[in-house]
Amino acid sequence: MDTFGFFRIILFCFFCRKSLAQNAECNVRITDVDGTLMSPSYPLPYSRGLNCSWRFTAPAGQAIEITFGVVNLDEANPISGDCTDTLRVFDGSSSIRPFCGDGPGWPRTPTRFLSVSNQLTVRMETDNVDGGGTGFLASYRQVAPRTEHIVAIGVEPPAIIMFDRFRTQGVTPIPLNRVSVRPSAVGFDPIDMVFYYTDIGSPHIGRIENNGGGHEIIVDQGISDPLGIVVGYLTGLVYWTDADRNELSVSRLDGSFRKILIPDGSGCTSPQGIELSSDQLHLFWTCQDRIERAKADGTERMTLVSERLTATALAIDHENELLYWTNVNRGIIERINLDGSGRESIGGHEVFAQSHGFIVEDGVLFWSDPVEKRLLFAPLDISSVRYVAQGVPRAMEGLYYYKSDRLIAEKHQCSNDICSQLCFPDGSGFSCDEVTPLISDCPNDITNSTERSSMIFWEEPTAVARSTGETPTQLPYGSRSHAPGSLFFVGTTRVTYRFTDDVGNTAECAFSIVLDLFIPTTTPRTTSKAPTQPQTTRARPLTTKVSSPMTQSPTTQPQPSTTDNLSPFEEIFNEYSLYVIIGASVIVLAVIIATIVCIACCCGWCVCTRRRNGRENHITNDYVMDNVGPTPPPSYQPGTNNPGYYDQEVYAGDDSSTYYSKANF
Repeated sequence: MDTFGFFRIILFCFFCRKSLAQNAECNVRITDVDGTLMSPSYPLPYSRGLNCSWRFTAPAGQAIEITFGVVNLDEANPISGDCTDTLRVFDGSSSIRPFCGDGPGWPRTPTRFLSVSNQLTVRMETDNVDGGGTGFLASYRQVAPRTEHIVAIGVEPPAIIMFDRFRTQGVTPIPLNRVSVRPSAVGFDPIDMVFYYTDIGSPHIGRIENNGGGHEIIVDQGISDPLGIVVGYLTGLVYWTDADRNELSVSRLDGSFRKILIPDGSGCTSPQGIELSSDQLHLFWTCQDRIERAKADGTERMTLVSERLTATALAIDHENELLYWTNVNRGIIERINLDGSGRESIGGHEVFAQSHGFIVEDGVLFWSDPVEKRLLFAPLDISSVRYVAQGVPRAMEGLYYYKSDRLIAEKHQCSNDICSQLCFPDGSGFSCDEVTPLISDCPNDITNSTERSSMIFWEEPTAVARSTGETPTQLPYGSRSHAPGSLFFVGTTRVTYRFTDDVGNTAECAFSIVLDLFIPTTTPRTTSKAPTQPQTTRARPLTTKVSSPMTQSPTTQPQPSTTDNLSPFEEIFNEYSLYVIIGASVIVLAVIIATIVCIACCCGWCVCTRRRNGRENHITNDYVMDNVGPTPPPSYQPGTNNPGYYDQEVYAGDDSSTYYSKANF
C-alpha cells in the first residue's frame, strides 16, 4: 500500500469516527415545551455521512410548531432534482417532504411546519462527499392544534381551493359551478365559517359554507364588475368594489341593507383591491391612479398614494401594520404605513405585472398568476420567487389566508340589538346607519261606516332614497295595492305602498281601511192630533278623503238625511228597494228565457210537420198508379182488409216490378 492510500484510510476513519460521534449526539428525543434546534457543528459546515433524527413529543391535545430560521444545505442535482443532503420533516409517521438548498418550496426564511398530532420528527441525512453547507438553525414550541390555509379562487372550473400552509399541498376544493360562472375574489367570515366571493361572469356576490353547504347569491342587483371583496366579520358586514360602476358598496352579510359608500362620479375610477385594518375601523381600496382610505362607514375619505402608481391588488401585514400593493406598470411591490407615510419599494419581478390575488402573512408574500395558473410566494425582500405547487390544473385569482387560531369573537359584535340596519365601528363603540328609503306622509288607518261600500280617498305617501350616501333623492313608489278613490266594502282592507331604491333596499307603508256596517234605526213620532207615522232615520255614507298624520285635515263625516210622512208601503219599498229590483230583474230574465225556448220549440214543430206533409203529397200526387197489381180474386170486396191486395199501389223505382203499398207510408 502506498503512502497516499494509507493517509486516505486514516482520514476516512477520522471522519467516520467523527460522524459516528455526531450521529450519537443528534439522535435524541425532545419533550421540552420550547427551545432551539441546530445541525451538528452549526454554524460550521456539517460533517459527511450524518444520519440524525430529532423526535419531538408533546402532551396529548398539543401540537408542535417548528420554524427554520436558517437552512443551508447542498443544492439539489440540477439534472435529476434529487437532494444529496436532505432535511426531512415527519408529522407522526407521515413524511411531509424532503428538501434541500433553500427549503421545501417555501421561502428561505422562515420555513414553518405544524404537526397534526402531538409528535413530529426532523431527520437530516448527508452523503459522503465533502463540501456541505452550514446546516440549519430552528426554533420549536408546543402549541394548541390549529390549521392554516392559503385560500384561492379557482376559475376553471369555479371553485374555492385551500392549500395547507405547512404541507404545500391542496385539499379537496369546494365547487362553485352550481351558480358561479367566473369568480374573481374571495373573503372569509371566521365566526360563521363562511366564504364570500365575487363573480364577474354572472355579476353577483355569493357565499358558501366551508363544508360546501349553503351556497347562495346574496347580491345580484345593481352590480356589474365586482373585482374585490373583504369581510368585516366584527360588525357583520361585507364590502366590495365594482370597477365598471366605479363604486364601493357595503351590506350586511346576508346582502340586506346595502349602501354605496363611494358612488360613481366621486373621483375613483375602476376600483379593484380592497382591505380592512385589523380593528376594521379603516377601509383601503385602489383606484386606477391612486390608493384611498376612509373610515369603515365611508367618511373621512383621503388619498394615501397618487404618484407613479397603477395599483390593482392590496394586502395588509396585520402584525406590522403595513399596507402592500402591486404596482403593475413598474412591476414592483411597494408598501406604506397605514397612515400614508413611509412609502418604499421592496422589490420587483416580471410576474407582478399580471398578479391578481395578493396577501401577506408571517413575513411571506403570496400572489396568484391566473395566466400561468400558479400560486407564487416570496420573502419580503423578494430574494427568491417560487410557487406553492407546480402544475396547478386551474387558473387562480383572489387569495385569503386562514388561521384557525386567529383571535376572534364568538359572535358578530354589532348585533341587531345595537343597530337595526348597518353597524360601523367608530373607535369607541359602534355607529348605526339606516339606508332603506325614508317614507313620509304614510296615512293612518281610516275608519268609516257604510251600508255596503264606499269610495275612499287619501294623500299618497312619498319617500327618498338613502343608499348612495349623498343628498337623499325623491323615490317613486314601486308598487301599491290600492289607488286613492278605490271602492272598499264592509270589513278591513290592508293598503300597502312599497318603495325600492336602485340597489334593492325596500321600505313599506301600510295602513288599513276599516268600513263598519251601518244599520238604519226607526223611532216613533207622536203628536196630539193624530197617530204618528213611523219616522225612519237613515245615514247616507259620503265620499271620505283622508290626509296623512302630518298634514291631516278634518275628515268629512256622514250626514244623516230624514224623510218624513212616508206610508208603510213607501217605507218598505225604500228599505227593500234594492232587493225588489234584483228580484224583479230575475223574474223578467226568467220570462224572457222561457219565451225564447217556447218560440224555438214551435218553430221546430212547424218545420218537422211541413216536411212530413210535403213527402206524403209527393207520393200521392205523382206516383200513384191506379188499377195496377195482380188481379184480385172474385171474393175481393173493395174497401175491406184483404192482405196482399190493395186498391192502389205506389211505384217506388225504375224497376216496374217493385211496388209498395200507400198504406205503408
